[in-house]
Amino acid sequence: MTVTVDEMRKIEQWSSEKGFSTTLMMENAGRAIAEVIRERFDPKTTGKICVICGKGNNGGDALAASRHLLLLGFNVEAYIIGGTVKEGDAGLMLKLYELLKKAHTEQPSLNELKGCEIIIDGIFGTGIKGEVKEPFASIIKMINQSQAFIVSVDVPSGLDPDSGRAANETIQADITVTLHDVKPGLLNNKYVGKLIVKEIGIPLIK
Repeated sequence: MTVTVDEMRKIEQWSSEKGFSTTLMMENAGRAIAEVIRERFDPKTTGKICVICGKGNNGGDALAASRHLLLLGFNVEAYIIGGTVKEGDAGLMLKLYELLKKAHTEQPSLNELKGCEIIIDGIFGTGIKGEVKEPFASIIKMINQSQAFIVSVDVPSGLDPDSGRAANETIQADITVTLHDVKPGLLNNKYVGKLIVKEIGIPLIK
């Protein structure tokens, strides 16, 4: 079974109307992503984790994961790119993260990214259409050049989750943690790496 972007949006809207908050969905997503990393890496022996966050909900998921990883004992640096994080759930996740550690608001350099053992890609979510513009194109290119282990949140940034079409610059993930259900464009796609599906607590529609 797969779910398109439009279908997923309707599922989230239905869940929210039934009282299942979008904040809780984002918190569950962050915890799930952190668990995937904790299952594969030991915080005592793992180097720096760099989390690259856009200003939307995908970035909010990544910020929630950043907080959980800090609490698990990992060395985490979160970078906010592309402007100020939106108010709402993503803004709340930034505030909660910054109770533990200040987020960077400047674009990371290639040397900084090469110093990361793991990079979490939280730049774009399922809403991307068309080509990737600057500064995001350059950041995606640097992430791919970093030689870090790359974990994408929901979908590799630059990849159309419905069609599987790659943009001019697209993250080449080692693992993609997709949320609730598989998006059709992720199946048998070379940019996805290992595909892991994680529930975020959304009840089944009856």
